[in-house]
Amino acid sequence: MFAKARTKIDEMSREKIMIFMKRLWLATLVTAFFGPLLALDAYPGIFAFKILFCLHLALFCFFLAFRKMTLEINREIKPFYVFFLVWLAWAVFSLLWAGNFPDGLRNLWYLFSGLSLIGFTVFYMHKEEDLKAPLYILVAILLIIMGVGIWEYKTGLHLKTAGLIPDAGSISKAPRGVFKNQNDMATYLALYLPFLFISAKYLLIRLKTLLPGLGLLACAGTGIFLIINSGSRANLVAVALSLVAAVIIYLIQGKWKAFRNVLVMAAALAVLYPVLASTHPALAYQLKRQFRIARHHLVSLEHVAGENSARMILSRNAFQELHKHSLLGVGAGNAEEHMKVYRTETFQILAMHNWWLEILVNYGIFIFVLYVVFTGRLLVQLYPVAVRAGPGVLKVVAESALVGLAGFPIAAVSSSSLAYSRVMWIFFGFALCAINLYCSSNNAIQTTEEGENLESPVPVQSLSE
Repeated sequence: MFAKARTKIDEMSREKIMIFMKRLWLATLVTAFFGPLLALDAYPGIFAFKILFCLHLALFCFFLAFRKMTLEINREIKPFYVFFLVWLAWAVFSLLWAGNFPDGLRNLWYLFSGLSLIGFTVFYMHKEEDLKAPLYILVAILLIIMGVGIWEYKTGLHLKTAGLIPDAGSISKAPRGVFKNQNDMATYLALYLPFLFISAKYLLIRLKTLLPGLGLLACAGTGIFLIINSGSRANLVAVALSLVAAVIIYLIQGKWKAFRNVLVMAAALAVLYPVLASTHPALAYQLKRQFRIARHHLVSLEHVAGENSARMILSRNAFQELHKHSLLGVGAGNAEEHMKVYRTETFQILAMHNWWLEILVNYGIFIFVLYVVFTGRLLVQLYPVAVRAGPGVLKVVAESALVGLAGFPIAAVSSSSLAYSRVMWIFFGFALCAINLYCSSNNAIQTTEEGENLESPVPVQSLSE
């Protein structure tokens, strides 16, 4: 039986296997966004993403063993993969002193699946054409989740994946989308909204009609509206940073023409608002209201950073525990376990609500420094791709990832934890895809040029003559 199976596998071409695995991985990515929403009520812990992820991993190992797939990594992105392996190895090693072993194993699963989301996404995108379908799917999912958010805001109803909802009698209109709470929803929007307004920019430039581009811009505005009403201050700042980054990149690319366009747009908005206020007073009122809510959130930031706030007390206690463990970390997924000692000081809040602090406390100073370098290197390597790549899907993905990454350091201090946030890992996967494809195309061009230089136009005489 094994011999027959091997014969059938040998008959299958590598190309067909790669196409099948790529489609399976694409389906896995789609289910990753929806998580527990795609689960049976009887088995809430087993959902479509876990099933497809494990199936894909098993088939990948199977085909790799039969040499139907090969692992090829560009020299430029090898350091990223080395970091992923070091992070995973250290997480396993840290379980030796972890106080809560089950929490450590759970964190290890989140870390492994998250890093796999990055690695396999890069692995299957060999050329720019491969990015088209994932980009369209990403935008479509974003629009669907935003639609859910609008439905929640209008009705006060929520999907089954929503976490704690106020008691009967009070209605929570804070949008949660397909996520557990509004902070996770806001972080997702802060990371992925750049894909909307960067795509809109290129549609406005390349298409003769303005409707598709303006439609995407309107959707991006709806996303900002949802962030404002989620109450997430950090993600509101993150989106503002992303917008500033988008304008700066546009000015660098277009220089004087871009600067002129920005001035014209600002002047048009200044003229349009009074007209809007007189013709559509209800809409003007809503814009003013959203501005006041946003300003209130930003002003209240000083209270969040106060000395006696829960976040500051959490941070102080976390640094105490880190010092007790000689800066090596308390063990993968054990930060909350160590915070239980101080639960009365932090009003029963145990989660770090700060991804940077969570990495530092769980894995120690070594992994934290490497993670900061990883994020910084992503930014540095994405910049030339976003600026120099030709018009196309690669440029849109690179610029969107760069702009989103500009706000990520602030967005990362909103959610209770980002370890289980599959959307963050997928975002990093798209960013690394753009770098990998750009480096591959440059290497191919360089190889071609070197080959052409080696072909001398002068005929070479034979030594026998």
